[in-house]
Amino acid sequence: MKKVTVEIDEDLYNYLEFLERTRYIRNKNEALHKALILFRKLSMHDWLPDTYRIGENRVIIMDRGMLLDLFESLTEYETYRVGSMTALKRKVLKPEFRDINLTKKKNWPLVLNELQNLGWGTFEKIDDEIKIENSAVPSQYLKGYLETMFKVTLEEHHTRIQDLIVFRVAKPREDAWL
Repeated sequence: MKKVTVEIDEDLYNYLEFLERTRYIRNKNEALHKALILFRKLSMHDWLPDTYRIGENRVIIMDRGMLLDLFESLTEYETYRVGSMTALKRKVLKPEFRDINLTKKKNWPLVLNELQNLGWGTFEKIDDEIKIENSAVPSQYLKGYLETMFKVTLEEHHTRIQDLIVFRVAKPREDAWL
């Protein structure tokens, strides 16, 4: 590890103090280290005024309510189909996924980590379940997306915990177009 000394304004320093005091971070070094990793991951050095990108992807920052308004104009079936179509396009257009067998559960974290890194929510695969917290999109969209990516049928396990979605693998699926 190399050591770097950074000068920051008082407002940012007080914010780091607050994060440390409330135990959101262990220490200031950890916060700055994670911020730089995120800076690199989001390719922020490529950002132009009013245009944000992550690699080939365009980032649009919008209020969650605005996004949900879009989905609320669709039926559950339409929402599912949009998720499925998104996955089909993603499989074709994303070269990293072309040669990977996503029907094997050991490869699922590749997709789940990408979704998490893109801000869709927090994803965790536990045996035959996929746990999603704080999803940015409705469960029907995720179900269509994940079923198509992994070629399985998922059943949603309803919980009483707000912002928690749990999908259980019901069975493999023969046709990704269904």
